[in-house]
Amino acid sequence: MEKLNFNEEMVKVFKQTKDHKIMALATCENNYPTARTMSVIIFDGNIYFQTGTNLLKYKQMAANNNVALCFDNVQIEGIANILGKPLDEKNNKIMGKYKKCYRSSYKTYSHLDDEILIEVKIKKVTIWKYDLKLKPYRIFIEMESEKVIKEYI
Repeated sequence: MEKLNFNEEMVKVFKQTKDHKIMALATCENNYPTARTMSVIIFDGNIYFQTGTNLLKYKQMAANNNVALCFDNVQIEGIANILGKPLDEKNNKIMGKYKKCYRSSYKTYSHLDDEILIEVKIKKVTIWKYDLKLKPYRIFIEMESEKVIKEYI
């Protein structure tokens, strides 16, 4: 196992996501997992998206706020927090960015009575990679401890 620099590795992750990305979101309640793609934004090191309170993913997150997201070769584990209505004044900065990235979704859903804004606090990132000899390895990034480990498979 090789130790890497936390800040350098997080810069690489956020370069891949830029300020928004389509990611698969996995949720689970009572041993019943589901996954779907979501339009997310990345803001201040957290992930944000909006959804309806009448949908299964919301009900699962309300019961079990442990979630996972993935794109390409990157898996993200985190804790989902309900921030309230997307158009609440306290959410203006986040939703301003969301509107810029996903104008159609913003116009279609943000004003709905059952719509809610979710924040995912990132806990762990796992990235699959290959070295020059095509040998696979993973990079594990632990947010709380700021520990990064490179481990060959």
